[in-house]
Amino acid sequence: MRCERSCLCLFIALSVAACGSDTTGPHPTPTDTIVLTADVLKSLDSTAVSLEQSNPGNFDLKSLVDSTLLTLSAGVEARRLDVGTDLTTAPLYFIGVHRAFVRGTGSSFSTWTLIGFDDPIHLTTLVEVGGFAQIGGESAPSSVSGTIGDGTGIVNSLCLRVGAANAVTEWIARSGSASFVSDTPGAACPGFAPTAKVACSLEAMHVHFTAQASGGTGGATARQASLPVDVAAPGMRLTFTP
Repeated sequence: MRCERSCLCLFIALSVAACGSDTTGPHPTPTDTIVLTADVLKSLDSTAVSLEQSNPGNFDLKSLVDSTLLTLSAGVEARRLDVGTDLTTAPLYFIGVHRAFVRGTGSSFSTWTLIGFDDPIHLTTLVEVGGFAQIGGESAPSSVSGTIGDGTGIVNSLCLRVGAANAVTEWIARSGSASFVSDTPGAACPGFAPTAKVACSLEAMHVHFTAQASGGTGGATARQASLPVDVAAPGMRLTFTP
């Protein structure tokens, strides 16, 4: 099961900063959705692991790969979202991962990660927006909103651009905002084998955000991205129980 490699990872809240234009290399034909088939995920996994191995000191990349990319299950869809940005000019496709940690005693919490990519087979741009919320009781929270860069860590941001020889440029947003609202979970996730403690269901993840990065690694210039109006993105809800 693909989730076993990362289902114990908790949370690195990330969001879309921006990545600089990249018009080189193959990209998907612009459509509304991409089905992440087993073959597509095999290619995505291979590329992601190769990137991680080529950048052993980049812990943001490691978290992105281990706790998000490797959780995606075959048969789910990624949807094209019209993000206003000075990112790549290629279309960006997004899918969400909502982790709901339900505790028998004490507090329960949720994390949200919305990940976007230009081409799951030939990755050049990866963007994420994420959030964290915790409440008392046995029901995990279903929404969160916050300000990027306010010191709370409730929402944060990151973008990675892949260059020659798997070199990665990283932008971290220092200002902006993000909001997540999860619908009631629906059908079981296709291609996911549940366990006694982890189940997966499909959900609609309503999200809007703005993010600005004043610069990136290696002297990369400032970038920004925004999705100012709520959009329902396809999502996977992973429910963890004691």
